[in-house]
Amino acid sequence: MSYPTEPDYIQIMVKVGTAYTMLCGFEGATLNKAVQTNDRYRRDCAKPAAIPDRSVRVTGRSWDISGTGVVNMDQFDLYEDVLGAHSDFRLLYGRYDDGLTDGERTGSIYGYRDGKGVMTSHNETLSEDSTAELAIAGEGKLSWTAGSPL
Repeated sequence: MSYPTEPDYIQIMVKVGTAYTMLCGFEGATLNKAVQTNDRYRRDCAKPAAIPDRSVRVTGRSWDISGTGVVNMDQFDLYEDVLGAHSDFRLLYGRYDDGLTDGERTGSIYGYRDGKGVMTSHNETLSEDSTAELAIAGEGKLSWTAGSPL
């Protein structure tokens, strides 16, 4: 039997200066890649009374990341600096090191995605169990590299 290779965790990072910094506390992410389309309908000239068929033209592509986690007060200044700024983002796909205890476990990286984008929102729900959400609108292409950048 064969199973898919799945990541055990993700890390969202942003480039600050010349190095990437982890957005600590964000423990889940959704990556949405999409294409924009324009539908055209053309009639068959030999059968003009027939219902026309659709032709789909791809007019653009986009990617977005949304993240969920907990409020990290230690990074409030970082979130303010990145919110609305064109930045380099990295999404690391990690796996647990099997057979190790939590005290020894560091994990390893399957690979990572890099892309430029803009953090368009950073939301906090404040309570005894405070949570945070972010949204990143991607610009240009999103690359994939196998292995660890570290």
